[in-house]
Amino acid sequence: MIKRYFISSLAFLALSFSISCDNTTEDPPNQNNNSSAGQTITGPRILSKLTSGTTDQEEYITNAGILSQAFIRDAGSTNTITATVTYSGNKISKIRYLDNVSPHVIDNLYTLDYTAGKLSGITMDQTLLSTTNHSDFTVYYDANGQLYRIVEKKKMGGSTSYTHYVENKFTFAAGNVTKLEYTTMLMNGGNPDPSTSTAMSYAYDNYDSKINPYTTLPKEYFMVTGTLFPINFNALSSNNTGKITLINPGAPQISVPKSYLYDSQNYPISDPGQIVKYIYKPL
Repeated sequence: MIKRYFISSLAFLALSFSISCDNTTEDPPNQNNNSSAGQTITGPRILSKLTSGTTDQEEYITNAGILSQAFIRDAGSTNTITATVTYSGNKISKIRYLDNVSPHVIDNLYTLDYTAGKLSGITMDQTLLSTTNHSDFTVYYDANGQLYRIVEKKKMGGSTSYTHYVENKFTFAAGNVTKLEYTTMLMNGGNPDPSTSTAMSYAYDNYDSKINPYTTLPKEYFMVTGTLFPINFNALSSNNTGKITLINPGAPQISVPKSYLYDSQNYPISDPGQIVKYIYKPL
């Protein structure tokens, strides 16, 4: 499945990083590659690509700072997910994720709703082979307006009743996601059944004080993408994580270090080995 392939590629990316270090420099070796046009960017910018070797593993198509499409590519195959973004005014109203596998593994249409300008609800309609599934998401914030939970209730196989429940619970510190608790369970009579619960969590540690390149793109896009790939919810952080730990009860913890080279404007441009590179467009 492409989801499994993508998670594998993420693990490859993370494992390719060296032990965490802060290598800010005025003239890093790949300074001339911090934009898709090859020029040095000294002002505002937007993330264009994340490359690994010769592969553009993530690509963001933008015009005047507006995201219209994103491509998520697997490192070990030709599998690609295309996300097409639709707007209502200046807010994202729909995102469709479609893979290039036949038959499709991912064909999901998300519709976004807002309350007082903040994302508050999402619906998702999924076509999987000859089956249709539907999900309703509720987005919760704490008293300070910080994202706290995203809860998904699923109707599977054309059911008129909710059958599955997923909760993403966030812990933030200083504007960064430090922990994600991911819990799934079945639903019975419209209510979650804790006796069927399974849980795992992700810890994000050792943040730097530099600019997370994903903050140059709409956070609502990453809130939705995170429901597909929860490990990536740290894209909502202000800074860059230095370690990701997967915590799965009953299994050994897996910790992956990450580190970066930065340009003079405090944006990451690569890992120290220059395998993974961040490419920007000037605004």
